[in-house]
This record gives sequence, C-alpha cells and structure tokens, in this order.
Amino acid sequence: MQFQRIFVTSLTFGFVLALGACSDNSTGESFSGTGGMIGSGGTTGNGGATGVGGMTGTGGSGVGGAVGGCFEARCPDGKLYECGDCMDNDEIPDGLIDDKDPECLGPCDNTEGPVLTTGTPGTTGNQCQADCYFDGGNGCGGGDCCWDYSCYEESPVRQCPYTTPTLDICAEPQPVTCLPLCGPLTPNGCDCFGCCTLDGGASYVYLGSEDDNNNGTCTFADLANPVLCRSCTPVADCLNTCEPCELCLGKTELPPECFPGTGGMGGGAGMGGSPGARCPEGKQVCGLEGDEPCPAGAFCLTGCCTEIIVQ
Repeated sequence: MQFQRIFVTSLTFGFVLALGACSDNSTGESFSGTGGMIGSGGTTGNGGATGVGGMTGTGGSGVGGAVGGCFEARCPDGKLYECGDCMDNDEIPDGLIDDKDPECLGPCDNTEGPVLTTGTPGTTGNQCQADCYFDGGNGCGGGDCCWDYSCYEESPVRQCPYTTPTLDICAEPQPVTCLPLCGPLTPNGCDCFGCCTLDGGASYVYLGSEDDNNNGTCTFADLANPVLCRSCTPVADCLNTCEPCELCLGKTELPPECFPGTGGMGGGAGMGGSPGARCPEGKQVCGLEGDEPCPAGAFCLTGCCTEIIVQ
C-alpha cells in the first residue's frame, strides 16, 4: 500500500487529519494509502462516536444505519450505492454483501458484480478525461485527480485512441488534492484511474473496459482476455502498489510468512504498521478469517478498514 511518489511538499491541516501519517521509504514519500481515513469518522463525524451511520453514536440520525447486522456505507458524495446498501445485488445472488463481495471496489461502486466497472453515474461529456475512478462522478476539474485516456499508447478506452500528446495533462503531475481525495478509496494494486494489477504486477488491466455498446466487460474470470479486460499502463503519480503482505484486488490469501508465529492465520483485529504489515499503523485489518468486522462508518477495502465520512 505504497503510493509511488507524491509531489506535495505540504498539506493543509485538514488533509493531514484525513489521511494520517505519511512515511518515507525507498520509493519516496508515501501516504498510508488505502485503508486510511476519509475524514475522521469519529466524534466529529456524522453519526457520532461510532462514525458515519453508527447506531450508538451521539448524532442519532447520522447517515446510514444497521440493516440486519450490516452497516450501510455511503460514498463520500452522500449517496448510497449497491456496494454499500447491505443487500446482495448480484444478478444471481451469491450470498456476499458489500465489502464481503470481492467485486465491490468500494462504497462508491454501483455494480456489485460480476463486471468490475463501478457504474457510478455522473460521467461528463468528455469521455476521454477522467477523475478518480473510485469516487462518485467523473471528469476532470475541481481539484480531483485528472487523466486523459488518449495519453496511453494503447488506450484501454475504445472512444479515446492514442494521439500524440499535446495536452499538459499527459505530462503534469496530479493536483495536490488528488491523493488526499482519491488515495483512501484506491484499492491496493490500482492507480487512481482504474488501471489495476490482479496478478502481482505482471500485467495491468483497465477495470472500466467496455464493448462497443458501453457495457462493462472485465470480470475476474476474464482477466487473461485482452478483448474483455483491456491492458493499460498505470499512472505512476497515483499508483497504490500491492505489497507482498497486503490483500489486493483478486488476491484473497496471504503467504504464511506474513503471519510469523501465528501458523499462517490473520488473527483478530490487530493493527498493522510493521514491515510486512497488512495495513498502515493504527488501521484495523479485515477480510480474512478471524478478523473482526469493520465498525460502523467503515468499509473493508483490500484488507483494511477505511473510514468513510460524507463530504
């Protein structure tokens, strides 16, 4: 869960609170990454002490609530999508709900499966320019992440064939607000724009791959099919790498060496942070047998509880 590099020398106090500590390593500065915080989710968040949607919070009518033991998880835009509504929305129900469904890419994902497109409404008229793939809406502007798919030599978007770069967007680093806004929502192994590795970095595919009728085509079962899951090159400026002891898209098990002295089990709600850790220090692990469920107002994203607060 290491972002390749960050071009921010300083952040506002609010963003520091939102993302927690940064660390310095061989790849340069890196955010605590996915599994960090989107807002505090604590006593200052909607819903009181247990975060957004907490039934026992002091806020009473906070956003979201418990449904059959499941807590709704709203997207930071305040809307409730399929991957946060405590329902099994698969066309053929598989019994897996929201963050327990590996095809859910976060609380802003409006297609619980099987395709890996998010289906989030709000796409702009310029289909080639995109912001953060994992939040609500689409299109550059407003300080969010920004990329033009025609910058790829092999564009994964059919409507955006490669052209000789004439836009500054192909060369400039991301806005300073890109990672604070999109970083916590970006799964391990993905960049901010939906270009992800599902085989440990050997190759990357575009989760938003579509056919000529704009229907999503990429599924976990079709990763090796370049027609259905089109290849892409991750944007290094906002790539959340998948470390050996981290859960990532398509990677649901970890090797025994990631759990020294435990016999290979994840074990409880421990906190990561040390070398080989599953999550940044202070973040609750989730997603493996024996892990505690995430608290109200949090979403289990690639093995780490990510606290969500409505903007």
